[in-house]
Amino acid sequence: MKLKHKIIALNMGALFFMLIILGTIITEITDNYNLRTTLQYLENQGNYSAIYIEQYALSKAPNDFEVPSVISTSANYLAAVLKDLVKCRVQIYYGNELLGDSEEITSPKEEIRPEIKETFKKKKAYMIAAGKNRVFYYAVPVSIGNRYTYSLGFIYDLREADNMKNNTIRMFVFTGVFLSIFMMLGSTVISNRITKPIKLLNEATGRFSEGDFESRAVVVTGDEVGELSATFNSMADSIKDMIAMLNYEKEKQKYFFDNFTHEIRTPLTTILGYADLLWKTNDEEVRDKSLFYITSEGRRMLKMMEGLLELSKLKNYSFELNKTDSNLKRLIEDACDSMHYKMKRYDTVCRLDLENITWKVDPDFFKQVIINLIDNAIKYSKSPIIDISLKKQEGVRLEVIDYGCGIDQKSLENLLEPYYKVEQSRNSCNEGWGLGLSIVKEIVDKHGGNIEVDSAAGEGTRIVITLD
Repeated sequence: MKLKHKIIALNMGALFFMLIILGTIITEITDNYNLRTTLQYLENQGNYSAIYIEQYALSKAPNDFEVPSVISTSANYLAAVLKDLVKCRVQIYYGNELLGDSEEITSPKEEIRPEIKETFKKKKAYMIAAGKNRVFYYAVPVSIGNRYTYSLGFIYDLREADNMKNNTIRMFVFTGVFLSIFMMLGSTVISNRITKPIKLLNEATGRFSEGDFESRAVVVTGDEVGELSATFNSMADSIKDMIAMLNYEKEKQKYFFDNFTHEIRTPLTTILGYADLLWKTNDEEVRDKSLFYITSEGRRMLKMMEGLLELSKLKNYSFELNKTDSNLKRLIEDACDSMHYKMKRYDTVCRLDLENITWKVDPDFFKQVIINLIDNAIKYSKSPIIDISLKKQEGVRLEVIDYGCGIDQKSLENLLEPYYKVEQSRNSCNEGWGLGLSIVKEIVDKHGGNIEVDSAAGEGTRIVITLD
C-alpha cells in the first residue's frame, strides 16, 4: 500500500473511531438526561398524586374506618383522573390486590411488579423495562391517616425518549457520511502535499544511485520531509567529498607504490649486478659470494614486500572498521573451515568450545584475526592440537591455545611489534612469528579490545583476546 493510501486510510479510520466513540457517549448522555428528567417528573407527580388521593379519601369517608371502602369504590375514578394529570397509565394497589387502573384490566391476577413490592416497605421505587419500546415503571406509597398504605404505580411510555435516541444515532450516521466524503477529499489533498516532496526525494536518490553525484533533492516544505530532503542533500555533499577523498587516497596509494618501487630498486640492482658477475667469472669464491648475495637480497626483498603490503592495509590507507552485529561462533567456525586443508597437511586439528555470542565487530577483520592465529600455530608452533574457546565474561573472551614449541620470555616482550621475529637460537621452531601477531594486535586495538600472550619455551602458547 502506498503512503498516500495509508494516510487516507488512517484518517478515515480515525474519523470512524471518533464518530463511534463520540456518538456513543453523546447518545448515552442524552438518553440518561431524558431518563433523569422523566424520573424527576414522576417523583413530583407521585408526591402530588399521593396527597391528592389522601385528601380525597379523607374528604369522602365519614371516619377512618370507611377509607378502604371509599378507595375501593373510587380507585378506577382516581386512576383515570391522575392519568389525565400525569399523562401516563396509573394503577392503585392495596397489598397484592389491584384496586384501580386507568386502562382496561386484561389480567386481574397478574404478578405484582418489583417496584410495587418496594412500596409495601413504604419506599419509592422505579424500574425501566427494555424492549422495542421501553417503559418507565414508577411506584410511590400512599399513607392515609397513618392507618392504611396503598401503592400508586405509574406506567410511563418512553417512546419519545427512544425516538430522540434513534434520531441522535441517525444524526451521527448522516454526519459520518458527510464527514467521510469531506475527509476523503481533504486527505487526498494533504497526502498529495506530503508525498510529492517524498517522490521528488526518491527521484533524486535514484539519480544519485546511478552515479549522478550532482543530483540534489528539492526542499519544498519546512516539515520533517523537508528536513529529510535537506539531510539527503547534506549526505550527498558528504559522499561527494568522500569520493574526492577516495581519489586523494588513490593518489596517495599510487605515491606509496611508486616509492615502494623505488625502494626495491636497491636489492634488485644488487641481484642483477651479482647475476651479471656470475656470467663473467670462473672464480669459485666470487661465484659463492655472488650466489650468497643474490639469495640473501632476494629473500630480503620478498620479506620487505610482504611486510610493507600487509602493514599498508592497516597503517597507510585509512584502515577503518565496519562494525555490525555478528555471530562470533559462526565467524570462528568459518575461519577453521578456511584453514582445513592447511591443518590437514600439517596433521593439526582444532578443538572448539564456543558459546553462541553476537557482538558488534567487523566480521572480515575478526575472521582475519582467527586465521592469522591458527596459521601461526600451524606453521611456527607445529602444534598437533589447537584449542579455541569463546566465552562471555563481562564482555567477550577468546582463547587460542596451541601445544607446540612455545616462546621464551625475552621474546614475548616484543612479540607484537611489526617485523619482530623470535630468534631461532632461542627457539626450537624453524621460524619466528613474523608479522601475523602485529596485524592481529592492530585489528584488536581498533575494536577497542585487548590481546595477551602467555607462553614458555617447549610448553605451547596461549593467546587471550578480550572485547568490551
